[in-house]
Amino acid sequence: MTKIDIGFLGYGRMAQAISEGLDRTKRMPYSSQAASDIAAQQLAALAAQRNIKAADDNQQVVDLAPVVVVAVKPHQVKEALSKIKETISSNPKAYQEKLFISIAAGVRLSVLAECLGPKVHLVRVIPNLPALVGQGMTLLCAPPQTPQEHIETAKSVFEAVGSVMVLDESKFDVGTAVSGSGPAYFFLVMEAMIRGAVRLGITWDDARELVFKVALGSALTALARPDLALADLRDQVTSPGGSTAEALYELENGSLTALFHKALQAASEKNSKLA
Repeated sequence: MTKIDIGFLGYGRMAQAISEGLDRTKRMPYSSQAASDIAAQQLAALAAQRNIKAADDNQQVVDLAPVVVVAVKPHQVKEALSKIKETISSNPKAYQEKLFISIAAGVRLSVLAECLGPKVHLVRVIPNLPALVGQGMTLLCAPPQTPQEHIETAKSVFEAVGSVMVLDESKFDVGTAVSGSGPAYFFLVMEAMIRGAVRLGITWDDARELVFKVALGSALTALARPDLALADLRDQVTSPGGSTAEALYELENGSLTALFHKALQAASEKNSKLA
């Protein structure tokens, strides 16, 4: 039997994306992965297609894999881990080197420790939607006593689907308001620009291509020029008395910046309440 390097408790859309990224980047090929899921038939079909190990249950995944990704829905975490905790408690030495990585939104490290026991190595991450296409931005935190090698392992897993930022858990609510919810904000802005262009006579297809390519190019330009503030880049596009200046005036007159501040605050506060 092929050695298993990583296991997934739950094999939904995000777990599938991480699994695919690990195989694509050759960090952990499909043949070294295992998964369990309540949708057993769907898992069996995907397992056959991808050549991963379809486990009989969550406990088998934990027994097989040194790294376990907890990818069940947040409200299912306690139930999914309850039986595993019993097994760990009865034989702690057998599990002391394992790493559990949770992607369950809103489930804090303290809750995970309660679910699995205080001596289990834990890392909490929040991936975002672009991970589905290998361009994710994942937030990562861990308890202070977590060995650095486990943090590096977790980083390596999620670097297979994009970038990783280590952030103190106390900042996770704000960070999630930016990275987790952020794609929705940009989709809304892009949709508004497309609708505006169509209203002014450009076809839907042309408007979509224009907006998507401009959004991508702008992000890549900002990343490529960390020496320039966004205001400096904006000034390079804005001629005195020109059309860009006129458009920016209308956006600021509509309190765009203030609206984003309010939106981020609202999302951060909601994240805190959900947790």
